[in-house]
Amino acid sequence: MIQNQAVRKTLVLRQEVKETVMSRMVNRRRKGFTLIEMLIVIVVIAILALIVIPRLLGAGRKAKEATLRGNLHQIRNAIQQFEADCGDYPADDADLMTQPAAGNGGTGIALDVVGWQGPYLRTADSNLPKDPFTDLTDWSYTPATGHIQSASTLTAINGENYSAW
Repeated sequence: MIQNQAVRKTLVLRQEVKETVMSRMVNRRRKGFTLIEMLIVIVVIAILALIVIPRLLGAGRKAKEATLRGNLHQIRNAIQQFEADCGDYPADDADLMTQPAAGNGGTGIALDVVGWQGPYLRTADSNLPKDPFTDLTDWSYTPATGHIQSASTLTAINGENYSAW
């Protein structure tokens, strides 16, 4: 009889230990993520990063190119307005911002300074817009033709030199 009681106690203890271990396993499983789940999440994030990052890196360069195109368009329009008002291209690109002194224009024709209706460009610092790639107002201007280009030696995304735009 004592043996039966000892066996019963042992069986009861074993059952309690099993229940305790099982309840701990169930509770532990609910508390966190498995290693496999974590690895899957990391792989998905890495794949998304590989897709998104190259697009974000090119966005800054595209924005600068768009700014350069816009600035060139504005300056070229201002040169054409100057030529329409004064009878010749400006001898210097700075003549777009301040009234030139009496003299000859870019092709050697006498300027009609009375017809000047500038400044033909308005910027915050009253200077020409800056080239976004050189961060200077160092445009390459040809007074004889009134043509202006970027002074940058860099190459655009499409393979053209910015100085050819």
